[in-house]
Parts: sequence; C-alpha cells; structure tokens
Amino acid sequence: MELTGFELQDAFVVAELGELCSLLDPVPPGLVDRIAFALELESGDCAILSSREELTAGVRGGETRTITFDSAGLSVMIDIAGTPAGAVRVDGWLAPPGAHLVELRNPHGTRTARADDDGRFVLDEVPRGLCQIVVRAAAGGEPLALTPAIML
Repeated sequence: MELTGFELQDAFVVAELGELCSLLDPVPPGLVDRIAFALELESGDCAILSSREELTAGVRGGETRTITFDSAGLSVMIDIAGTPAGAVRVDGWLAPPGAHLVELRNPHGTRTARADDDGRFVLDEVPRGLCQIVVRAAAGGEPLALTPAIML
C-alpha cells in the first residue's frame, strides 16, 4: 500500500513529535520493569497492605522510622535507620511469623532476605529512594503481600 502526500506528512509529524517527547520527557528509568512487576502482581492472589508510620529515637542515637503494613492475613513492621555510608538498614518482622522470602524492590534492583521462623529479617545497606516490599511463601512463587511504595 502506497502512502499519499498527506499520509507521509502525517507520519513525519508523528515521528518528529515522538522524538521531541523522548528528548523533553523521556520514559523514567525502571518504568517498564515496574509496569511488568505490577502486571505480574495483578495475575496473582496478593494482599495489598495498608500502612501507618511513626518517627522514633533510634537505639544508637539516630532517628528511626517505623512503618507497619497490615492486611487481613499478614502484617509487616519495618524499622528504617540510616547507616554511616548514607544508605539505610531495614529491620523487619512478619506476623504471623514464618520463614518467608522478603524482597525489597527499588530502582537499584531487588534485595532479598529470608525471614527466620520468628518472622524477623534484615536488609543492610539499602540505597535510599522509592521502594516496595514483596512477601512470598518460603518456597517462592506468587506474592503473599505487597506494600505500597515507600521512600527510604
């Protein structure tokens, strides 16, 4: 099929607008991965947790943020404390306790930790920024719970 003069001109204008948009407002890094992750979660039976946050004095003298995420079947509590290197340490607890797989996803990648039988887990030297926590059964597989995005 051969394009007419107007169709060629339209195609040229659309291509130019696409290039302009790419230059002025590019797709954010990691957006495609976050969309794929969200679609993956949509296909599973996953609890989206609600949250509440408080700021407390840390044991080592610094401030610690404590965030609790709740759903009908699972609660996740995390303490976020700054490290000397400028990152954060995330100490967490699952209730009911269980040796589940905990993933912290952020633009820098995915960090994983296995909660012990008491539901406790630790993620050290996590880069600051936006993240989400996913809790999976001990054997992996479909997510059991997903936190809303939080800023570390």
